[in-house]
Amino acid sequence: MQNTPVTLKYLAEKLKMSISTVSKALNNYPTINEFTKKRVQDLATELHFTPNKSAINLKQGRSKIIGIILPNLLDHFFTRSVYGLEQFASKHGYNVIISQSHDSLEKEIQSANMLLQTRVDGLIVAISKHTQDFSHFNEFEKMGTPVVYYTRNPSFNLSCHKVLCNTFQGAYQATKFLIERGHQNIAYLGGPKMISFTHDRFNGYIHALKDHGIPFSAELVAYTDFDKESTITAIKNLFSSEDKIPTALVAFKEPILFDAMKYLRSVNHPNFQQLECIGFGNTSFISYFNSPPVASIEENPESVGENAMKLLLQLLNRNIETNDYQKILVDCKLVVH
Repeated sequence: MQNTPVTLKYLAEKLKMSISTVSKALNNYPTINEFTKKRVQDLATELHFTPNKSAINLKQGRSKIIGIILPNLLDHFFTRSVYGLEQFASKHGYNVIISQSHDSLEKEIQSANMLLQTRVDGLIVAISKHTQDFSHFNEFEKMGTPVVYYTRNPSFNLSCHKVLCNTFQGAYQATKFLIERGHQNIAYLGGPKMISFTHDRFNGYIHALKDHGIPFSAELVAYTDFDKESTITAIKNLFSSEDKIPTALVAFKEPILFDAMKYLRSVNHPNFQQLECIGFGNTSFISYFNSPPVASIEENPESVGENAMKLLLQLLNRNIETNDYQKILVDCKLVVH
């Protein structure tokens, strides 16, 4: 019984042919006669021969593997974005390796080094919330391996390719919608301040207020670090002022909005029943809530992922020059519940 994988060399020895002839017969070259092709292909079938894709790719100078680094697959946005990334990659003959940083810079650097040693053809990365130095990603570009940043804007690294959600537009839409429903005291619950698109959403919020003649109030803004404890602290701060009690809330993303709503309900806050909320995410199970948010911002993560992979493959195929830096924005959509 053949316990080791059957190789081209083994087939050639069994058939008393050259490796080149066997390879050409398997690939149906017109220069190989039909009798020889049949002998080779019949033996290959009998011995369950499988071409060594790694060797083929190595010969072509490509691994056909794309590396992906992202914070956390438990985050619904990243799960959906990976679907878009992987689907587009698969259609074009690529596989993906996914590594999670868990929003740790140290783990992100480890992941980058692992993928660099794996010799991936390209890298797509959503940076950790602590990333400000990009030297571990610059190593890829030094080796001629293209890098595309997606969903988290590396504002400290302006010379780069990136695909982002238009979160400014999403926050503007959410705030405008609440204003049109008669709200004046609209609070903003943001994510970690060091993440650049926290500022994009915040800017969308304040621009909508300004465009509708509503003065900005710092008392109506608070930030959370994504964990439940900091979210509860932020909500306590927002609802501590007797002069500026929020009647509506725009949240950085729905998981922190759900924590905020749960807390307000648990303390029987007198304003909870009248509070109208909107968060980024459009989570699939939101329709099962007894008191769902009034609307959601759909970020279209599948499209973000697909566009990131499309841009990377364009760079790999040299349809876009490496230093012709691209910024692609994917629009958000307001979904009313």
